[in-house]
Amino acid sequence: MASGPRYQEIADDLRRRLAGGEWPVGAALPGISELQEEYNVAGLNTVRQAQRVLIDEGLLNPVQGRGTFVTALPPPGGSPPLKQALGELRVALMRTQVALDRVMRHLD
Repeated sequence: MASGPRYQEIADDLRRRLAGGEWPVGAALPGISELQEEYNVAGLNTVRQAQRVLIDEGLLNPVQGRGTFVTALPPPGGSPPLKQALGELRVALMRTQVALDRVMRHLD
């Protein structure tokens, strides 16, 4: 896997596995704790963030109390560059918002 945020590495691997047919449309992904163990990550949020990337791409759909299901397969060759760039921009904007909120709290 390429270096970068761990959740992005996991998202990339899950996308690759989806494209490879490991889970067809309609199939449930393994549970968060199983994926956490498989990818050897301590926090649940890392796997959740990885799944969020794929949810935002329209590949997965979480169903409360039932699991996370495959709704589409990635296009050949992985994510379109624009979609990937937008995902990265979204993460950067969220981090910026958190920093801005922190500064605003200190000013109050």
